[in-house]
Amino acid sequence: MNRFFVPFHAGLKNLWVDSSESHHIIHVKRLKIGDNIIVFNGTGDEFEAEIEDIEDNRVKVRINQQRTISKENLVGIDIAFAIPKGKRSHLLIQKCTELGAHKLIPINYARSVVKLKDDCSVKIEKWQKIVIEASKQCGRNSITEISNVVDFDKMLNTVDSYDLPLFACSQSDSGNLKNTLQEHPKPNNILSFIGPEGGFTSNEIEMAEKAGCKFVSLGSQILRIETAAIAVSAILSYHYST
Repeated sequence: MNRFFVPFHAGLKNLWVDSSESHHIIHVKRLKIGDNIIVFNGTGDEFEAEIEDIEDNRVKVRINQQRTISKENLVGIDIAFAIPKGKRSHLLIQKCTELGAHKLIPINYARSVVKLKDDCSVKIEKWQKIVIEASKQCGRNSITEISNVVDFDKMLNTVDSYDLPLFACSQSDSGNLKNTLQEHPKPNNILSFIGPEGGFTSNEIEMAEKAGCKFVSLGSQILRIETAAIAVSAILSYHYST
């Protein structure tokens, strides 16, 4: 059944769907009055609904049944990533959402090729749309949060709030990721730093070590930013799935 994201408070019996979702219902899926759909509000619930009316570019639906269906990871996974060039960030956002990332945090590192200023609402709005589309496709009823851009040193100040802060780095003393995860069988939340194309600076490595990050290797290959972020999301999701 077709799924649509509509941010509304549970308990409503009727609601109007506006903007891009109503356009999707009317012009992309070409649904009609009487058709049944699924709507979800991003808080973990989904609702069986019936289209009651179509007026201009708005769609009125009647809520028939509420269901709480959790498809979320057992551990919260936050990815603090360097921003890739061009549309490569779109792939990162899409796939990490499909893999159940709780939060995606764009970071300005010293060697970042793409550095965003605080006022980057247009790019973040685009990423949020990608998150919604990915959630609709993969069946998630929760929405991955997209953070505002954060400088690396400020992000380190949040490390203490995570049970397992990972620092994906290829230096010689980085630990085996599998062994590190086995040493932490039941974390509630994990943060993973994914660096830029040019790697972390020696100063950033020193700062991360002092902050208490666990240094891990993702293998001998040199991975692109989006590949590393997707790989970490997949590994963590799988490892803590049971």
